[in-house]
This record gives sequence, structure tokens and C-alpha cells, in this order.
Amino acid sequence: MRRWLIVAVLFALVGGGVALVRGDVPCELLALQPSCEVVLRPGPAEDSLALIEVSGAPTYPSAGELRLTTVAVDDDLDLQEWLRARTSDAVEAVPRETVFPPGADREEVAEQNAALMTDSQQTATVVALEALGYELDERGARVAAVASDAVTDEFAQGDVIVAVDDDEVADSAAVVAAVQAREPGERLSFEVVAPDGGHRQVIVDLGGAPDDPSRAYVGVLLTTDLDLPVDVRIDAGIIGGPSAGLMFALSIVELLGEDDVTGGALVAGTGTVARDGSVGPVGGVRQKLLGATVGGDDGPSAVFLVPRGNLDDTQGAPVANDVLVVPVDTLDQALAVLEDLRAGQEPADAVALQARG
Repeated sequence: MRRWLIVAVLFALVGGGVALVRGDVPCELLALQPSCEVVLRPGPAEDSLALIEVSGAPTYPSAGELRLTTVAVDDDLDLQEWLRARTSDAVEAVPRETVFPPGADREEVAEQNAALMTDSQQTATVVALEALGYELDERGARVAAVASDAVTDEFAQGDVIVAVDDDEVADSAAVVAAVQAREPGERLSFEVVAPDGGHRQVIVDLGGAPDDPSRAYVGVLLTTDLDLPVDVRIDAGIIGGPSAGLMFALSIVELLGEDDVTGGALVAGTGTVARDGSVGPVGGVRQKLLGATVGGDDGPSAVFLVPRGNLDDTQGAPVANDVLVVPVDTLDQALAVLEDLRAGQEPADAVALQARG
């Protein structure tokens, strides 16, 4: 009833909703209108094992599946679609700026999401190989993408930062830490190795981050440059963003490890994965959960791994089939959870969701 009361008030404010449809009312004055929001819908769940190709080491088959989950974004809403979204459990209306930051067009957002996906894939590869016992040689921070609002145009994709103010750096985290230890307006010197092997120095005056002007900002997306002992290639197609990191890492462990991680189960999940193996929260969890339980050729997912920070988002979520939701904090914990499930033991903090009849 409350939702419909809000809708009625909106209609009264804008003369029967005509201004809402045209988008004549600025979002600063009225955020609840179709032109100011986008809708998140359940996307397909894909077996990430099928997206990964490994060379340089033997691989092993899996009896089950490890499914990454996705969200579809609808950013062109008419009034009827918007009203349905705001009263639906299956989809979610969120502020447009959540998906499309102010000043960024669709192409820029797509490029950023592609760069985040690339970084996610590399990080997943690194933590998975370390979980398997490989020793990795870190060589600096590679520039994966340069933002349109970067403070300098002297960085290029493929550059590797090997020192900041003459202090050597081994990975992207060290560069980020060096920048965040400074204030906007301060000057930093970066030693850079170009893709052709040439060395140069890049000196920048730090700017302020778009979301927090008090935080130092350069405007480049970094990944750790590594000499990997195994060649891992991931083809995620048009899927972007970092939220498949956990499932990619699990899939690499599954492919390269002799033990069957899935135990024949259909396991879906979501979550970023950081360099230290920690699993971070993501958006669209309710939509991903519904998409994972819809089914497919091999049936619906029986298990859904979720970042612990997103566990509350799953409460009361609509699911198409019964599913066991298990929160995890790290890749190692996710592997331990799957080991328990193979042994027939249900994790103590798991939540069983039932499909609504």
C-alpha cells in the first residue's frame, strides 16, 4: 500500500505523470521518476569453467558446474515499466548514477567495466594459482585503462609502473597506497616501463577523486604485472565489471587441481576477489540469485556463494527453485565450504531459501 501511495503523490506533483514520461522534472528536484532510474533484472548464469582456457599445465574435468551470475540493466523505461519495477520483488529500480556516473556516457562506462573485468580475471588467476601452491613473480603495476578525467595524458594502457618517488613497487596495491598517502595537489614521480621496454618518468600533480575530492586521484586503473607460470585465458564475452572474480578463481582451482571442487553440484555465486583472496560485496545480488535458480539445460543451481557483506540482501529474495545460500569471506573459505558440502556437511551459517509456491 505504501508504494502505491508514493506513486499517487508523484502523479499529483507532476500533473498526472506526463512530466515524468517526458523527463521534464530535474532529478535534483524529483529523484523518483523513470528518467532518473534504471532497472536491474536477472541475467543468465553461465558455467565459468567453459569460459576458461589453460595452457602450460594439465587440467582436470569437473563433474559439476561453477556458474557466474549476471544482471541485465534496462535504462530506457517508460512510465508503466518503471511503476512495475518499483513494485516487483524480481527486479530493482536504482538511481541512474549508480550505473552511469554523472558525466560518463555509455561507451565510457562500457570501457571501464571491460577494464574492471580484465583486472578481475587477472586477480582471480593470481589468487587461484597461489592457492594451488604456485610461486609468482610480481614486477610492478600495469596500467589497464586511463580514465577520461585522468590528471595527465602521459600514461598509456600497457605501461608498467615500477617505482613511485624512487621507491620500487612490486604490485598495484603498493602504487595505490603511495597515492592515497598523499593529498590532492601534491606532486608524485612515477618510473614507467613502456610496452616496448623503454623507460620514462611521469610527474603528476595529484587531483581529487570524483566521489571524494579530499582523496588523492590519478585516474588510471591498475593491475599487478606478473610473469605467470601457467597461461590462463578467460573469454567472458560482453560481461563486464569485477563481480565474477570469486567464480573465476574457483574455476581455475577446479581446472588445475586434481580434486573435484564441485563434487558434481551445480554451484553459482558472485563476489569480487582481491589480491589477498578476500571476497568483496557486489550489487544486484537478489537478481543474480533469482537468475541462478531459474534453471537451464542442466537444471537450477543448488548452491549460491555470496559475499558475507551481501548476505542480508538475500533474505526474502524470490527464487525459482530451492537453493542453499552460503556466505564467504575469502577464496580459501569458499573452497572449504565446497569441501564440506562434498562431505555432506552443511555450513553452520548457510541459509536455505525455498521457492514460493
